[in-house]
Amino acid sequence: MPLTLPKIPRLEKFCFCMDVHTGVKSCTLSLIILWIIYALGALFGKSSTGNSIWAVIWCVANVAAYVLVILAMRKSNKMFIIPALIISVFNVIVGIIQAIIAFASLWIISAIIILIIVGITAYYTLGLKTVYDDISSAGPAAAEPAADIKPQTVNPV
Repeated sequence: MPLTLPKIPRLEKFCFCMDVHTGVKSCTLSLIILWIIYALGALFGKSSTGNSIWAVIWCVANVAAYVLVILAMRKSNKMFIIPALIISVFNVIVGIIQAIIAFASLWIISAIIILIIVGITAYYTLGLKTVYDDISSAGPAAAEPAADIKPQTVNPV
């Protein structure tokens, strides 16, 4: 008997008030802004040069992946979503590790904040996977109707 993995849940609404596509787009824009702020903090903060360089590289990778999500939603190209899915899953895993280290170091407030961020990122990843599943695999050409098809006329009587 083969072992099967459970299916990833699909979201019907994002944050209980938006459709998934609108919610993912809004959350993506928010994440882009947050990663830019994080990069600025890493550049102008008082951490070591190595930490600053790594933080800026990771911030640029996140911003690039999230910009690709916006492009994917505009162009109906689901391949552009894959980098953000991978980075988001990685961010969740690293966040859990950071939270464990913070709890072990007795940085309770930091650990709680990290876990909140991990939860939001995990929820965003579920929304992103839903958008990925919704976008047709045909690409941008399938989203536009053919030019030679005329609209059907309806008899008003």
